[in-house]
Amino acid sequence: MVSIYDIAKAAGMSAATVSRALADNDKISRSSRDRIQRIAEEMGYRPNLLARNFRQKSSSMIGLITDDVSDELSGMIAKGVEQALRESGFSMLVWNVHHDSENEQSAIDYFADMQMDGVILADSTLDALAEVPTTKLPFVLINRYSSAEEPVSIVCTDDFAGGLDATDYLIKLNHRKIAYINGPEDWYSSIRRLNGYTEALNQHHIPFRSEYVKHGDWFEDSGYRLALELFRSEDPPTAVFAANDMMAIGIIDAARECGLRVPEDVSVMGYDDRTIARYARPRLTTISLPMLEVGFIAGKVLCEMITTGHMPEGKTAKQLVRGNVIERETTAPLKG
Repeated sequence: MVSIYDIAKAAGMSAATVSRALADNDKISRSSRDRIQRIAEEMGYRPNLLARNFRQKSSSMIGLITDDVSDELSGMIAKGVEQALRESGFSMLVWNVHHDSENEQSAIDYFADMQMDGVILADSTLDALAEVPTTKLPFVLINRYSSAEEPVSIVCTDDFAGGLDATDYLIKLNHRKIAYINGPEDWYSSIRRLNGYTEALNQHHIPFRSEYVKHGDWFEDSGYRLALELFRSEDPPTAVFAANDMMAIGIIDAARECGLRVPEDVSVMGYDDRTIARYARPRLTTISLPMLEVGFIAGKVLCEMITTGHMPEGKTAKQLVRGNVIERETTAPLKG
């Protein structure tokens, strides 16, 4: 590997002069800089970026902390962040924390040691209102909220609007007996989607029925199991809204087991618009979760914070991104 000492020997100059020339320091004459840089290129020199980062206390890189980038939704966030960073001249390093708060703090500490310019926290380790992990780096939260006193920048999907839009859509198909299979009760996204569901019922003067609300765990089996309870009850719903697509797939399976046709006998609606929603049979009506846009906005916000040095002042800056109803084949107007 070619070093600055090799270049210095070839150029007949000191290593210090070569180092300054390669950094394009204007204390070295333009002609000397051009000559040294030409020699370095001819010799195939590659700079030690890590060492440069420590000298300059900057890396033009940000750290993205996520649960698991191989997950479809986390992957869309990463793609959006990467696009925003590329447009602003930054690069990205990803750390998967797998729902582990200690792993999250280790990632933040590592990014600080590596002189990263900022951090985006897109994991759900602290899903509800929570203290932000300790960091002196500029940071942006994605789909997380903080009870910390200091102001922070947050970019979130509008879960309240999503719950409202999904329920309103089913009501406009003449459904009045609409059940809701939610995620875990203590997840902030679950709380907001449930609030949206309740608000839509209120707006249309439909009584809220507690027996129509169940709490699952985001996976197909919980949607299947809870839907069986609903379909076998004395007054089963004519439509079921699930807080994510995976539970909605379980609901469709439960409907088949109970001899119900989707959507002729019961309408089913999901949330997320994962790839599986397009390939399920029948194809799943759902609410889109605009994670690509969320990631892009978060990346832009962080880049602006880094380049301008302006941090949130006075209060938390929150941006909400609203999804859309994606109409497919699992919903239909109620007959009669």
